[in-house]
Amino acid sequence: MDAGISWTSLATDLAIAQFYPGVTPHPARPVEALGGTQDHGTLRGAAPTAPWTKIFGGDGGFTAIDAENPDVWYGEAQWPNGPFKNGRYVRSGIDRNDRAAFIPPFVMDPVDSRRLYFGTQSIYRTENSANNWVRIYSSPRRATVRAIAPAPSDENTVYASIVRTRPIDLSRIVFTHDGGLTWEESELGLRAPRYIGDLAVHPDEADQAYAVVGGFGTGHVFQTTDGGRTWRDRTGNLTDHPVNAVLYDPENPDGIYIGTDLGVFHSPRGGDSWDMLADGFPTVAVFDLAVAPGTGRLVAATHGRGMFEIPIDVPLTARVRPEAVNDTVLLGVDQQLNGRVIVAPHGRADYRAGWTAAVSGSAPWLALTSNRGIGQGRGRFTYSIAASELTPGDHEAAMEVWVSGVSDAMTIPVRVHAAAPRGHMALARHETRESVLVYDTEPFEDSVAVAFEGAQAATVEWRATQPGNSQWLDLRNDSGVGEGFVTWTVDPDSIDVGTYTERVVVEASLATGSPAALVYTLSVEPPLSVSALRAVPSYGLSGWSFVSVDSISAGLAGFGADSATWTASSTSEWLAIERGGGGHEDPIVWTRSSESLDPGVYEDTVTIRVDGRPDLVGFIVDRFQVVPPMTVEDAAHHLLGLERLETGQESFLDWFGNRDEVFNAGDVLKWLDHCTIGEGSGCERLPGDVRQERREPG
Repeated sequence: MDAGISWTSLATDLAIAQFYPGVTPHPARPVEALGGTQDHGTLRGAAPTAPWTKIFGGDGGFTAIDAENPDVWYGEAQWPNGPFKNGRYVRSGIDRNDRAAFIPPFVMDPVDSRRLYFGTQSIYRTENSANNWVRIYSSPRRATVRAIAPAPSDENTVYASIVRTRPIDLSRIVFTHDGGLTWEESELGLRAPRYIGDLAVHPDEADQAYAVVGGFGTGHVFQTTDGGRTWRDRTGNLTDHPVNAVLYDPENPDGIYIGTDLGVFHSPRGGDSWDMLADGFPTVAVFDLAVAPGTGRLVAATHGRGMFEIPIDVPLTARVRPEAVNDTVLLGVDQQLNGRVIVAPHGRADYRAGWTAAVSGSAPWLALTSNRGIGQGRGRFTYSIAASELTPGDHEAAMEVWVSGVSDAMTIPVRVHAAAPRGHMALARHETRESVLVYDTEPFEDSVAVAFEGAQAATVEWRATQPGNSQWLDLRNDSGVGEGFVTWTVDPDSIDVGTYTERVVVEASLATGSPAALVYTLSVEPPLSVSALRAVPSYGLSGWSFVSVDSISAGLAGFGADSATWTASSTSEWLAIERGGGGHEDPIVWTRSSESLDPGVYEDTVTIRVDGRPDLVGFIVDRFQVVPPMTVEDAAHHLLGLERLETGQESFLDWFGNRDEVFNAGDVLKWLDHCTIGEGSGCERLPGDVRQERREPG
């Protein structure tokens, strides 16, 4: 004790990490987990008592680990940084100009670990481990996605919550049961604007789900049993305080866990009556709950006291995706359909459960094509259906999967309709680009022709869809028989400045050339403008005959910039406009001469006027610093420390040289290269101790 003169830090081994939602216990390693934290990045924990390791910076967010290949892991940093995979950003297809939450939702499909979802003002989906993303939902104006929950039992069902800022914090549930082709919207019946922070879907019933709500003064736990269309309040005896996370009980799917601002609660009957899990758990806000049934762990991530876990024991079961195969093949063409089946053991030691698959019965047209139908833990195998082995009509077969430790085999029925093609389908074009002025464009119509060739072309049925479900593009005529048109309306008035892409996909099951797609790109642009004021610094040597050249874009931007033209002018004798007019992509070019100028600072303004728009005028200020004369010998002596240059001469040498903000040998060599042309007052003589030497490569 020395009256405060010296201090000893006691802040060691403190478990005070502030985890955000989206933590992930490792599917196969019992002591490892990932989690994103406030201000301290994404962390990996490898032992209950060891310090966590930072594996990515920024504010960490949602995380995921690929159960098929646990060496592949995902995380995110605060928006607009977005998702990363094994430490490298994976954002191809995501518009980083989107509105989004500070920590956007980023979740992995519970069965297919190569399928992930990311939420901004849109919902994006990837089917190939985040190599590229496709927009499958666009929220209403001024709304952002806050939670995403895919259904384990149905790959086409996804629930999400959105928050609209006008009216303030007005939350809704959106859901799809057809893989994102169409979406519906519902409300929880809240009495006040509140935040729907998390969703959970029943492991075996895709129509059953829970949503939890933050804030005070309303219900906090809601359940749907009709696929999201209506919701029932299951808050019951839970005290009025924010609920942040929800998880189906992995040992009893009738039970529910919730994470709240006071800790973790459990209801064995799906709500209404709740028990607090207080034994060994502090009173602290819980932001996420997650489970690893294979290693027997349920973890609770807190915002301020690190992470806690309890043991669980989940009997081993398994599921396959898809549970059935129904397809059509065309005869008379060299066609082979290929598909995949995911095998997902779930429960005690699921990561080491072995499995085998085989074709059941005699079906020469159906074959397994990878892994010989053998795997361990979460995995997949592929199959093929050969048209050459089929006759016209309907055919049935099956694939069976056996998982070690699971008593019953899983049977996947395969039904195939084989038919001769009625024609060949083609679209009139495959790409359209359109530019519109933001908030000032009326809806307009567009279309693409669908054509068929063949003897029965007039009988081919076709249908069009828009996989991105963009609200600014509304299909009008989306089906037909034989030749026709797909038509749609584009309404850009509801979207902000940015570039938006949608695909119009046309399918005809009995035609070759199907499916075919048109990519429609809509650029919503601000009004035409020109950069108001830009400054260009430059240097010259007094009395130097060398003329320097500079250029810069005209600065046109916004709607109509591609077709706009401009003119440029100046007033000084030392600055001459070389290119004084052009289009959007043409730069302004001008030259400077310091031959008749004394040392000093000179300024001239280049004025840019947009033709036909007297209200659009831009300026470029060229600040020309002319320094006293010097020779190459002066520069070389200064480089050797033998003499000093005057103020500004060093800056001139670097500006004229390699422009690395430091005067060095590279600047002298640049001058020597210039002197071989014989221009400039500094080139009149080369001193005996300065030589220019050219060498060939190697």
